[in-house]
This record gives sequence, C-alpha cells and structure tokens, in this order.
Amino acid sequence: MPLAFLVPAFLAGFAALAVPIMLHLRRRERERPMRFPSLMFLQKIPFATARRRRITDLPLLLLRALVVVLVVLAFARPFVRPKPESATGKGTKRVVLAIDRSMSMGQTAVWRAAIDSAHQIIDGLAGDDRVSVVAFDEDATVLQPMTIDHAAARAAVDQIQPVARGTRYAAGLRAGRQVLEKEPGLGGTIAVVTDLQRSGSGGLAGLTLPGNIHVRAVSASAKPHGNTGIVGLEVQRLPGEERSRLAVSARLVSRGLGAPRKVHLTLGINGRPDGTRDVTIDPEGTQSVAFNPVTLPAGRVRLVVTTTADSLAADDTFSAVVPPDVTQRVILIAAPDAPADETFFLEHALTTGRAPSLTVERRTATSLDAEILRDAATVVLDDVPPPSGQAGTALLGYIRAGGGVIVVGGTRLGGRNFSSALLPGTLRGMVERRDERGGVIGDAALDHPVFAAFRAGGNAALGSAHFFRYAQASATPDALVLARFDDGNPALLERKEGEGRVLLDLAPLDAVSGDFPLQPAYLPFLRNVALYAAGHAAAPFWRTTGEAYLVPPAVQNPVVKSPSGDLWRPESGAGERAAPFDEAGFYTIYDGRPSGEPLAVVAANPPARESDLTPMDPRELPVGVGLDTTVASSLDPATLAHAEGRQGIWRWLLLLAVVALAIETVMASRGWRGTAAQIVGAGSEGGTS
Repeated sequence: MPLAFLVPAFLAGFAALAVPIMLHLRRRERERPMRFPSLMFLQKIPFATARRRRITDLPLLLLRALVVVLVVLAFARPFVRPKPESATGKGTKRVVLAIDRSMSMGQTAVWRAAIDSAHQIIDGLAGDDRVSVVAFDEDATVLQPMTIDHAAARAAVDQIQPVARGTRYAAGLRAGRQVLEKEPGLGGTIAVVTDLQRSGSGGLAGLTLPGNIHVRAVSASAKPHGNTGIVGLEVQRLPGEERSRLAVSARLVSRGLGAPRKVHLTLGINGRPDGTRDVTIDPEGTQSVAFNPVTLPAGRVRLVVTTTADSLAADDTFSAVVPPDVTQRVILIAAPDAPADETFFLEHALTTGRAPSLTVERRTATSLDAEILRDAATVVLDDVPPPSGQAGTALLGYIRAGGGVIVVGGTRLGGRNFSSALLPGTLRGMVERRDERGGVIGDAALDHPVFAAFRAGGNAALGSAHFFRYAQASATPDALVLARFDDGNPALLERKEGEGRVLLDLAPLDAVSGDFPLQPAYLPFLRNVALYAAGHAAAPFWRTTGEAYLVPPAVQNPVVKSPSGDLWRPESGAGERAAPFDEAGFYTIYDGRPSGEPLAVVAANPPARESDLTPMDPRELPVGVGLDTTVASSLDPATLAHAEGRQGIWRWLLLLAVVALAIETVMASRGWRGTAAQIVGAGSEGGTS
C-alpha cells in the first residue's frame, strides 16, 4: 500500500531541520556574576571559558526535529494509495466491452455474432464484477459507465447498431482506458469485440495503456469474407450543342472473392434509372466501369450508383451531387488603344469551360461603380493601371469585401516603371529574350490552387510556353510570389487586401510577346487564376462520413435533414456552425423551414478503406499498444483529492505536532544544561571563591 502526497512540493520543508541543529551547536553558556565587596586586595588572573562544540541536549533536539517533520508531512497532505487490483487475479473484475460499430460490422452474420459474444462476456461475470459498454467507430461513446448492473449492460449492448463510418481501434481503447481510470482501484480488461479489420489499426502506435490494463480481442468473424464495393465516381461534363452531357464512371474494389464475379450496376439521376452495366470483376483489385453519357438535367443533379448486393450492403450504393452550371460574370478592362484581336485569346479562354461558366463583359476603367461590381466574379485589368477617383474607390471597396482583381502587366505598364499601392509588385521595365528563344516558367508553387491542374505534370506542363518579352517587377513586402521565370524574375504575384486579393500576372497572355496562348496550359491556367481571384472553390461531388459541413455565415436559421429524415439545427462553435455527417446518403440544408428548394444538397459516403475486409490476427491488436509506466498519471486530481480527504492523515499529524511541541516546552524550561568549566590561568596559586 504505497504512500502518496497530494501536495508533494511541501516536502521541500524538510530543509527546516537544519534550524534546530544550528541553534543547538551555537548555544553559549551564561556566566553567573558574584557580588564581592572590593577587588583591590585580589590579584588579576586571566581565565578562559571552554565553549562546547557538541550537542548536550540530544533528546530536546530530536523532539524539536520531530515537530518540524510532522508539520511538513501534514502540509504535504499524505494518503495511502489503494493497492491496484490485478485484472486477471482475485478480487472484483473490471471489464470494458468495446464494441466495433463501424460499417464493416454490418456484414451478414457478423453483427449477430458480435452481439452474442458481448452477451456471453457479460453472462460470464460474477455478481460483484463490474462492466462498462463502449461503442466505437472513428470515435467512441460510453453507453454504460462502470456498473454491477449486468442487465443494464446487456440493454446498452442491444441498442448498438452498425453505422456508415470507419474503424479506429485506438478510439475504443482510449475510451476504455478513461473508464477504468475513473475507478478508485486501477486495472481491468478492455474486451474489443470486432471483425478485426486490418485497416482500422491506424493510430495504435501512438496509444499507451498502463501495465495493469489488459487488451483482449474478441473476433466476431469466424472466417474471411469477400466483398465488392463502390468506392468512388468519376464525373465529367461533356459540352454539347444545346445541352451538356454527363459522363459517369464507377470505381469498384473487390477483395477476397476467390473467383471472378458478375455484377449489375445501375445509374440513377434525380431518382430515376438512367443507365445500366453488366460486368465481370476480378477477385482482387480495382476496376472502373463507365456508363453511357446522359443528357445533363438543369439545376442540381443527384447521382446514385448501385451494384449487386453482397454480404456487406453498405458499400453497394454510392451517392454524388453535381452542382448546377452557374454563369459568373468577369469584367474585362482593356487599354483604349488596344486592337480588337489583342484580347482574343484571353476572352476565348475565359469563356471556354463549365462548372462554372464564365461570361466576359468589356468596360472602361472610369465606368466602374458599386452597382456594376456588385455581382462580378472578378475584374481583369489587361495592361491598364487601376483607376483612380470614384472608380478607384469603388474598386477598392469591391476587393476589401471579398472581390478579386487580376492585373496583367504588359508593355504599357512595364514600359513606364509603374507602381501602385494596390499592386503586389512594382514594375521596372521590360525584359527582352528573343535572342535566347524566349524565357520559360522556371518555378511554380504547385500546392497553390492556381496550379492545381498542373500538379501531376509538375513545372514541365508550364515550361512548354516561351515568353520573348515580359515586364520585370519586384515584389512588395506583403506579396506572395506564386511563379517565377527561369531568370528569377516574378511571373505571378499575389497580395491580400481585406477579404479579397489582387494578382499581378507578368506572363504575357497575347500571341505577340510569346506563344503561351498556343500551348495546352494556357486555358487551365487562365481559368484557374480567374476562379481563384473570384474566391471560387469547386464543391466536391461527395463527402466522407465523419466529416462536417460548415454552414455559410449568411444562413440565419439553418435546418439539416439527414438521409433517414431526421431534422436538427447545427449548433455554433467558435463562430462556425457545423453539420456532422454520420449517415450515408443525401443531406439537405434549409434556411428556416425544411420545405421548398434547399440551400444545399450534400452527398456522404462511407470511407473507401472500410470496404477492405482483410482481417488481422487477434494477437496483433494488443501488440500495437505501448506501455505507460507512469502509474501515478492514471489517477486524475479529483480522484487523488477524494482519497486524501477521506483518510485525513494530515489532521493526526498536526495533532501529534501540537503534543510534541507541548512536551518540548516543558523540557526546555526544566531540562538539564551543560555548564562551562573554568580553566585557571597559568601561575595562579588558588582559585576563585
């Protein structure tokens, strides 16, 4: 039964033991004066007093030291820590049932076996054994705290159902540890009831458990199960003469089938079937199945692809949402003296493509005002300076409110060494490189959204364009260089202004100063720059369960309808309102009443890794868990304070200190003292009387 202290810092008070020892060593004896009528008839004889350098009152010193020790121990608040009970030895058992409720547990016969295994563990406990129930997937929930009511534990087990989320054993073990550490006596067993899916072992390497908490894996799957699941879709808009078409391909994964399997796939659009495919899939591997292109309906499109059901039905359906094709307006301001064909390639690149579609509106710089800029996606200043006066004020307000501006620096701006407080760089003349066959893009920040289309090919995709003449610029201190030419000069600069951004493009966009418009990279580069400046982020076709949807701040009273029909209002946290996705299917978000046209529709699907049912050996689960040798840290401060307050040892120590102090007072006033011996000086004939 080890002794512990609630406030161990007070043990430093033992240094006060040096005080009584020093006082006893420094003690000097007082001489008693004697009255004498006259000293004239006495001879003056010098004498010396021998000072004692040893302790004479040892019992008194020990008593005073005992008072110091008792006071220091009392202030340190000692208590006797209960001896940890072994999880496997005699005494009351503590068992945490951690039941895997992830999507893979929904296999035929596996879930029933898991529930039966949990019931058998509860039924095998003695009457005074304690049990807790934890359900986990990627997160964990304590459904039943530690109790001796085994019937309540069985009821908690019966209410668990598989959900469309991934497996994380670390979440269940961490919750089990927290439950066991709340008990006054440490130790216990965490029984993990699972199908032992290997993909759920992520995170175990960073988990530690005390040595008296044991992990036991209970397999709910008697044999390996083969599975075929849809883990993703590839959706592409195909341009048409009148209406666009939609090309959809489903990505299937098969594991452990043993033999090729024939499956039937169905494509549904907005609730009606719109295509089928019959294919034979391999026993192991990934396969893409393409449907025939279909006419794209107007507005938001809900896609559902289903395949032949197998033992795990949760991944036999996959959902996606294709957003409507919205047209966004781009304001183009060209130089008054620019010929008509100078902006031909620029306008053609901006208006080519969909999702979203861009339309170009030509205007003069002086015509800009708040009304014109209100719904503009972005503003392109093609080799013209930012306007001044009222138009400049309106443009600055547009940027600070979240708008984007692209300034193309060409011969007009670069030729006159132009600078502006709005631009992310100062132009300092032109660079001529015709004799070198032109310069190329030497470096680009491929992790930036502007270059998202070039990440696979790297800088080589941009390096095919040659620039014979371009403006030279130096970046301002608050600018970000997104790309450089091969000579080190900036090619693309960005600067934040309020909620918006300003980009300075120094790569010529015309076919006279270079051949960039004739290269394949021209179209995706220009569209990405325009969409990034506009703050446009392509909405994903689907999300993964376990993620959360952030409700736009403009939505005053959001209401979310889940795939099962449940309604709830997202709670705000840290200024944002999030709607968690725990089910697979379509979530609809409304403002106010859940009726009419929804503000947004979001599809959610289970994690792709959950379709891989490859199991691991039960002995591998506890192997991945580290050992926490810090036993004291397994008790929280509330538990320690409770144990110390219940024992109250410090009160008895203070009482003993008071008694010892009283005894010391008596001994100090009536005890013995060492006397100083007098040494007679040399040559004396007698002593003092």
